[in-house]
Amino acid sequence: MGTKHESASTSHAATREDEFRAGTWTLLGRLLATSPDETVLGLLRQIPGIEQGRDADALAAAWRELRAGAEQADLELLKREFHELFIGVGGGELTPYASWYLTGSLMERPLVVLRQDLQQLGVERLEGNSEPEDHAAAICDVMALVISDPDVSFEWQREIFQKHVEPWMGQFFHDLEHAENAEFYTAVGRVGVAFVALEQDYFSMLA
Repeated sequence: MGTKHESASTSHAATREDEFRAGTWTLLGRLLATSPDETVLGLLRQIPGIEQGRDADALAAAWRELRAGAEQADLELLKREFHELFIGVGGGELTPYASWYLTGSLMERPLVVLRQDLQQLGVERLEGNSEPEDHAAAICDVMALVISDPDVSFEWQREIFQKHVEPWMGQFFHDLEHAENAEFYTAVGRVGVAFVALEQDYFSMLA
């Protein structure tokens, strides 16, 4: 995703907490877009313990598991796992699109509504990207963008999350955690489940 937005409300000043949140969304987006390469694995191997928020214990444990998975990972096996989970022959084990999770079909109303909101924000799909904007990786990138950009208001952060993440992405990460073909990605799912719960708490406390 790229942006040339105009804020619809007051801007916000980024904090260290925002940096953590945006960085986590960025990492999740990268892991859902394609299998990790050696650079990404190197970053995962440096994950520190995380202690913040009500779900900190669950999130910290998930981060530790993801770090351990990165330490033992084999690039070719990761490519195969990613293919089985998200691509497959005629489709992977999981279908990581909001439209699918919310309606049972692709390219449905959730995608239309998301595109309308992205247009208001001035967010554009990057050239060469053929995936619909409601792919889980793309929505993670959008969350990272709206959190890290001081010209996008907190109200927009919350609205994007409540409309396009909260209704389905926790379930998606739960399904990833328990997917038959998931090994390394089991920990990715656990990080996602715990982090989405943490974000739900964050937005509800500041509502």
